Amino acid sequence: MPPARTPFPRPTLHERDRRWAVVRELMDADDLSGVVAFGSTFDRTDVYLAGEAIPGGIVAIPRDGEPALLSGVGAVALLRSDDQGRRLADARWIADLRTGPPPLLIAEVLRTWRIGRGRVGVIGLGGASPFGGGIPHGAWEMITAATPDVEWVDITLSFARARLVKSPQEQELFRHAAEIGEHASRVFLDAARVGARESDVYAAVEAEITRRGGHSAGPGMILRSGNPAFGGPIEWGWAGGEPPILRPGDSIGAEIFACWAGLESQQQMHVQFGSDDVHRRLADAARAAYEAGVAATRPGVLFSDVYAAMHAEIVAADVWSRPPVVQTVSPGLYNSPMWVNAQGRADLDGYPIPGVVPADGDFELRAGMAFAFQPAALIGLRQVCIGGAVLVTAGGCEELNALATRSHIVEP
Repeated sequence: MPPARTPFPRPTLHERDRRWAVVRELMDADDLSGVVAFGSTFDRTDVYLAGEAIPGGIVAIPRDGEPALLSGVGAVALLRSDDQGRRLADARWIADLRTGPPPLLIAEVLRTWRIGRGRVGVIGLGGASPFGGGIPHGAWEMITAATPDVEWVDITLSFARARLVKSPQEQELFRHAAEIGEHASRVFLDAARVGARESDVYAAVEAEITRRGGHSAGPGMILRSGNPAFGGPIEWGWAGGEPPILRPGDSIGAEIFACWAGLESQQQMHVQFGSDDVHRRLADAARAAYEAGVAATRPGVLFSDVYAAMHAEIVAADVWSRPPVVQTVSPGLYNSPMWVNAQGRADLDGYPIPGVVPADGDFELRAGMAFAFQPAALIGLRQVCIGGAVLVTAGGCEELNALATRSHIVEP
């Protein structure tokens, strides 16, 4: 692994071999002859296993032998022969790159490996959510039609759980992502001024992430402003229309997705233009929940122990919280409960408030796990959401961000 001070670190071939070994351990556990892995917008498993991002990437890994990288975009084969492609030749993880119709490629590679009649694992078919997965229904029908003798076994969740504990190299890459997020948070704070547009703030943050060689997780930063401002996506861009201009009394909040080499960190920035009693109450409650989460995070405790400590501060402040206060990242597999302390509140009278959405599951924290802390405190539809990236270490919790862990007041 390159030293942490390296400005543009890259996972090594040793890390590649470790990731492939994890896949092969899952093959042994389920008596599989191979695995075919698909990526999605939110979880680029193809990049994680291939070490490069190509359009429509699919990674096929046999129990023994070298993996293959497949794509339905023929032009990707030529990318290995231009100037950049030649310079990266020694860093490529997979030599066997094949292009063509993906269902036929999958069938071909399985026949080549003589596993076209065996049990083969698939990553990307499902997920923790009923809406998880990155394989279109029509594509899967064509794949199964092209491989009639294959018994497909979905190991998406098993693989995601295996990724929860980060290797030493991945921890350094995650720290690097969070460092980019810290720089992006500073740019957000500088750009968020009365008279600026939401689009000005958005562009400044994304430019900073890109300038430092990072990338955002799809579909991009979540950003919303107003008075009151609830958390959510932008109302312009794809839908068209004018990006709002920031005004005195407004707040602007963002969920920044600063990523490096496929490792996602999150920063929850919040700026209030002129403070008041309600803002101070919300900011204090969100900060108290964040601190409670940090204090509770250590190896051996349950995920539920962490979010219960954070929720206790929300309830004690008589505010409510809509998003998960903590979630796993890279992969985004587990979320804490949502819509906590929202039911039966006078400040939400007349709004369509659902019941508490339960957590996606529970598990024991281990050193090397990565999380996004994102406690939100709300009164009515006015929200303060803060938080940043954390790592579980042998000694407890390593906080990787500072600016995003408090609400900031900017005088108009």
